[in-house]
Amino acid sequence: DLSGTLPSGLFKLSTLQYFYLRANSFTGSISEDIGQLTKLNHLWVDENKFNGTIPNSIGLCQDLEKLHLQESGLHGTLPDGLYDLMNLQDLYLDRNDFSGTISERIGDMTGLLDLRLYENRFSGALPSTPGFCEDLEILLIENTNITGTLPQEVCALTAKNLFSIEYAALRADCYSGDVNVAPFIECDCCDTCCDHVTHECHKII
Repeated sequence: DLSGTLPSGLFKLSTLQYFYLRANSFTGSISEDIGQLTKLNHLWVDENKFNGTIPNSIGLCQDLEKLHLQESGLHGTLPDGLYDLMNLQDLYLDRNDFSGTISERIGDMTGLLDLRLYENRFSGALPSTPGFCEDLEILLIENTNITGTLPQEVCALTAKNLFSIEYAALRADCYSGDVNVAPFIECDCCDTCCDHVTHECHKII
């Protein structure tokens, strides 16, 4: 189990492609110098104890395909640079303390296959632009403060990919165990609906 802050020398490895330091006890922040790793293909630093935000310079890592930041202690809003990662396939941001809204620019990330946003403090409505991510297979947005109606453009993906795997592929807070309380999200196409208060989930399809 490694600990301490990430050494600055790591960010000088300009030819580094695979960065695996998951399931440790690293603290501090992820440096803006991460943008120097322009050959990076996989960044897995999930399950750590960071205390910071996603650096905007992450958008310079144009070859990045897998970004796993889940359960890592990160917070704040998502930087605009994140949406520059056109080749990204996996974006795991779940179980952190991220806030703010999801930008319409998420539709620029057309290579996305797996998008996990659950258990954060995101707010507002989900934009329709994830519908541009035509290969998207997994979308998990439960236990956030995302509200409104799931866009039809996103629901249209269910006819292609979202139900092609065995486990829950489209989860949202579209269930309420209290008849006097409306669900956080209206969703006609979710295969699993969760209660925003109790976190109880029910498979629908």
